[in-house]
Amino acid sequence: MTRRRWAMLGVLVVGFSGAGMTGACGSNEPGPLGSGVTPPDMAPECPASMEKPCMRYRIPLVGNPSTDVALRAKYIAAFGTACYMSEANTFDCFYQKWEKACADAVKIGEVSGNAPYDEGYTCQPVGNGDYTLQIGSDVANTLTINYQAAPRQTPLIEINGVPTEVSGPYRNLPEPQELGPGIDFYKKTLDKNGKLVDQHDLILQVNRDAHGGKIHSDLAGFIFPCEKGKPKLCPEPDVLNEPADWRDAKAEVHHVVPMKDKRCCPWGTNSNKNAVVISHKLNDHFTNNDPPVEEVLLVNQIPPYTP
Repeated sequence: MTRRRWAMLGVLVVGFSGAGMTGACGSNEPGPLGSGVTPPDMAPECPASMEKPCMRYRIPLVGNPSTDVALRAKYIAAFGTACYMSEANTFDCFYQKWEKACADAVKIGEVSGNAPYDEGYTCQPVGNGDYTLQIGSDVANTLTINYQAAPRQTPLIEINGVPTEVSGPYRNLPEPQELGPGIDFYKKTLDKNGKLVDQHDLILQVNRDAHGGKIHSDLAGFIFPCEKGKPKLCPEPDVLNEPADWRDAKAEVHHVVPMKDKRCCPWGTNSNKNAVVISHKLNDHFTNNDPPVEEVLLVNQIPPYTP
């Protein structure tokens, strides 16, 4: 019996500016790991595959923004997507490029509400991947920008001030054998008959079985820009793969919390809780920004599919 689908309209507020953010990378397509180690001062803008651990440049913030919400908001307003709460409840600002880290580091004094740092000095390499930046007339008055492992960004999405876990409609399906951040949905898992299948294929089949043989979008009716950078809005279709040769309507399994964060570090996992089936057009529209609150609210309200 076909399950009656839940659908409602939602407005996707990711910005038309989001696609132009420095440091953004694809949220769903990991690439092969390079054979060599990239020197810190030549780190690519968005590597195809991340080091383990994910090495980034950390600037030394003043105060305790991990617990001081107002101060944290100031840093986010000033430095934007470089700053985030980790899954360990720490708050820091990490950068892919040391030049950008240095440019923001000189503003820390002013942003934190303390005495502004002196400007006009340039970062100097230490030789181990770190940089120092003089911030006062005394040559000894410097700060250090550390090249270090960046902790995973918290996968909890803040909704009305409450960190909320994504729990989508495939949450009752058995988890894949390989589970973790930055992994796609093509790992092996067991279907209801105990057969080993691809996680991606199982998710699509469960969706198809619940709708009489046709795949439906889990975000049907969701409103988003028809074209990137243009104001006209379009709704997410209900039935996918129709017509079969229309690429925009192709059914795809989407990471609600993207596979990689804004620093291109591993982020969202391939847990079934983090999966929804949507059209290629909507999937292509999402970036590796934090998933919008509207999307998470909709996803968490969808009744679970029967495994």
